[in-house]
Amino acid sequence: MIDPLIVKTISVALGVLLIGAAWHKLSAVKVFAAVLEDYRLLPAFAIPVIARLLPVLEIGLGVAWISGFALSVVAPVTAALLGVFTAAIAVNILRGRVHISCGCGLGGAATENQPLSWVLVLRNLFLIAVSLLPLVTVSDRSFGMIDWLTLSLALLVSGLLYLGASQLLQNQAGIRSWRKAHD
Repeated sequence: MIDPLIVKTISVALGVLLIGAAWHKLSAVKVFAAVLEDYRLLPAFAIPVIARLLPVLEIGLGVAWISGFALSVVAPVTAALLGVFTAAIAVNILRGRVHISCGCGLGGAATENQPLSWVLVLRNLFLIAVSLLPLVTVSDRSFGMIDWLTLSLALLVSGLLYLGASQLLQNQAGIRSWRKAHD
């Protein structure tokens, strides 16, 4: 059994993450379409359609996560979507195409410089595992006032950790490219 506070924390955090990712893609649809094209996994005619539909799917999943609607369906769909992203990253790393942007930043097109890495694969595998946790039986205890405070703090800390880890990955990529230019 899992505590309802954990499920609510996961639900809201994943919802915010998915909506943020969708906003990132929608704020620069052409940039996101170019990222999809760089992966070299989709036929050219499908890229503009997927570049517009994928953010809509992410928004729908994000809203469902936040509202707690149909988590028994939303959890595996989210895990599958993250699995597709993870597979696309892994395939391109194995091809040696680590220089392309992952397309997974938050906050608009300004964060497009995060190249592919195995750390991103590990991050996504962690997110897949977390997204499946709500499928575990949830205990039947009531949600009290202290739970809402704990939820708020857990979401704040989770968000800061996620953004900090993303910034570290971007810094690492920047340092690596600077070192190559000066070797």
